[in-house]
Amino acid sequence: MREIRAWFLRLGGLFHKERRDAELAAEIESHLQMHIEDNLRSGMSPEEARRHAVIKLGGIESTKEDYRDRRGLPLLETLMQDLRFGFRSLRKNPGFSAMVIVTLALGIGVNTAIFSAVYGVLLRPLPYQDGGRLVVPHQQATQAHVSNVLFSAPEIADYRENNHTLDAVVEYHSMDFLLLGNDSAERVKSGVVSANFFDVLRVRPLLGRTFVAGDDSPNADAVIVLSYNYWRRQGGDPNIVGKVFHMNDRTHTVIGVLAPIPQYPEENDIYVPISACPARSSAKVIGDRSMHMMTVFARMKSGVPLTTAQADLNTVASQIAQHNPEFYSKEDGYALAAAPLKQDLTRRAQSTLLVLLGAAGFVLLIACANVANLLLARLLRRERELAVRGALGASRSRLVRQLLTETTVLSLTGGALGLALTYPTLALLVRFAARFTTRANEVRVDPVVLLFTLSVSLASGMLFGFLPALSSSRQVSDALKQGSGQSTTSMGRQRLRAGLVLVQVAVSFILLIGAGLMIGSFIKLANVDPGFSPDRVLTLNLSPNYNRYRTDQQPKQMLALADNVLRSIRNTLASTLRR
Repeated sequence: MREIRAWFLRLGGLFHKERRDAELAAEIESHLQMHIEDNLRSGMSPEEARRHAVIKLGGIESTKEDYRDRRGLPLLETLMQDLRFGFRSLRKNPGFSAMVIVTLALGIGVNTAIFSAVYGVLLRPLPYQDGGRLVVPHQQATQAHVSNVLFSAPEIADYRENNHTLDAVVEYHSMDFLLLGNDSAERVKSGVVSANFFDVLRVRPLLGRTFVAGDDSPNADAVIVLSYNYWRRQGGDPNIVGKVFHMNDRTHTVIGVLAPIPQYPEENDIYVPISACPARSSAKVIGDRSMHMMTVFARMKSGVPLTTAQADLNTVASQIAQHNPEFYSKEDGYALAAAPLKQDLTRRAQSTLLVLLGAAGFVLLIACANVANLLLARLLRRERELAVRGALGASRSRLVRQLLTETTVLSLTGGALGLALTYPTLALLVRFAARFTTRANEVRVDPVVLLFTLSVSLASGMLFGFLPALSSSRQVSDALKQGSGQSTTSMGRQRLRAGLVLVQVAVSFILLIGAGLMIGSFIKLANVDPGFSPDRVLTLNLSPNYNRYRTDQQPKQMLALADNVLRSIRNTLASTLRR
């Protein structure tokens, strides 16, 4: 209790300092007068009596300092003094301060922006409950070096029924359909999923509900779930649940809207159950083991490690190959590899983002070396100031701490400006990351990114400020002998500046070589001969109403449709040219 009371008294000593100092001065003066009067009564002269009284007290100023140290928190008070002095010193050199802050803002801002993408895509936990138990199985033709063969409906049924380590196995594939409203028609990208797809993800809808087991039955009413982004693009109607649309010659009712989460394995406008997809619900797809069109993922049982689940799936894959040798030849090889969902979502983005983060780190290193050189040049003008402060009693550590405080103020200001520059680039970062992963929408500035910016700012301040601060601690007498305004750079400082310049040049060359290689690769890719002239060439993607092509003659019907469309285009172009 006494220690806690002492700490509270020290905290109280930080306030009303002027009043406390006045009371202390009055008390010391009272004690001093008492000693002077005793000395006068012993026969001393007034001057001698005062001198002996001061000696007995141990020095008035030193006594005051000792009392202040016991009264308050000396480290905090010293830090506040250093901060005030640092701000005054930087205000006297606005050009130098602005140059350092802008240089650091660019370096820290680039690192913050890239880290926000790295954290949002690679490091942030999946927004699914128990996301570490979600895995993505990939069929492989090992001898043919094919690492991702899509699944057929019979294969999905085999893995669903014969495994012992998975809670659920669900499927997904994507198709484009024409969605007809009362006064609109739009081509939508549709995810066709198992009824328990969102239950396995453990995703709760923003509005309405997701699919249930009855939605997968052949005679079930057709229903759709809207993705969050598509719902927002359509106006974000809060009463959208229950509205009716027409698709594939059937009436579909909106039953829910998804929350804003990354979609797997790609972004879709809407989701429909298997029963609503003409292709997936056809007898040919249901019974044909060679119709590879679905992606699969699964949730492992609680407490089951990935290695155990992989061994279990290997056993099922071996049984499938043995029971169906006509579909799985030994020449091609057959295996199944399960990867964590987080890894599968980010595998295409990982190398690109890490390379960008490394390049951003080099940029920050160049900025720190540049700022360190500026600080060394500025110290040339401050040598006599530092020498005088040392002569007045400032220790070497005290001078180093003061210089580090100034550089930390600069780095934190640069970090704040760099963070402000990050926000306008977020939209660009999201568009860039969206080319590699559906987790791009999770790129944002959050507390983790703010903590990273603060850490980088402090580390940068220590990095570019520590060496110049140490180089400033020269012998006081050497600095004073140089004469006012005539200080010269020591050999040690010259070597330090040369080393910093060497670091800047070396890192700059690394970045330039990397940029040159990238530009060279881009030029080569742009000049690849495709074997035809791409000028004035158009492409056309046909997405017919699949309900009209559900017979055994589907391939021939689709080819006939394509021929009819091309014939109409040729006739239209010919008539246009004749005019």
